[in-house]
Amino acid sequence: MYPDRQIGDIGRRVRMEAGTSLTELLFAMAAGLVVLGATLQALSYFQQQFMRQQREVAQQQDLRLGLEVLEQELRLAGPGSLTITASDSVEFSANLQGLSTTITAAAAIGQTALSVEDGRGWDDRRTIVACWSERCETLALARNGQRRLLTVTQPLTTMIPSGASVVLLNHVRYYSRHDDQGVLRLLRQLDGGASVMVGDIRQARFSYWDANGQAVTQPALVRRVVVEVMMSDQGMHAVREISLRT
Repeated sequence: MYPDRQIGDIGRRVRMEAGTSLTELLFAMAAGLVVLGATLQALSYFQQQFMRQQREVAQQQDLRLGLEVLEQELRLAGPGSLTITASDSVEFSANLQGLSTTITAAAAIGQTALSVEDGRGWDDRRTIVACWSERCETLALARNGQRRLLTVTQPLTTMIPSGASVVLLNHVRYYSRHDDQGVLRLLRQLDGGASVMVGDIRQARFSYWDANGQAVTQPALVRRVVVEVMMSDQGMHAVREISLRT
């Protein structure tokens, strides 16, 4: 009789201990899921923060490099080379490639061929300027330059003497425009081909100043250009003051 009671008591204790262990296991699993969920949420947050920081760094880098290129190119523009002076865009001509040569034989009125020291690397449809004795003639190339020859699209209307200097001019335009998604961007157009310099900006503003520090709108009077760009997400504000070449 007593052994049977002891066996029964042992069975109940085993069942109680087994039930207690299962409950504890369920609670432990639930707690583990909570911890795992919190950990995944934290990882997702930190990943988003990291991606946001990387995006901000990339945007800051694009802004810095874009303004450096704009400044370098605009410094090559001399007085009178600006053609558009608007609040959202600036357009000018400059010899960005540093291409220059010299006329080696006088070119008569009506000619379209110019004898030069070296015309290699001068692309067709580009603008060139020949200068001599404080006078300049603007021409357009009809075809790619050759070793000793440049060919222009229209017959000369004035004689160009031997020794005249010739430079190639690039047409450059910086302007802000919205893309198809409505994102404002700062673009650069070089000889007709456009590319994005800085994306996702809030504003890009150009202002123009004369030699006396007065705001002007006439391109011929401009001696200094101030460029202001504000990024949309960070509120970052960059300003460049650029003096034209004299």
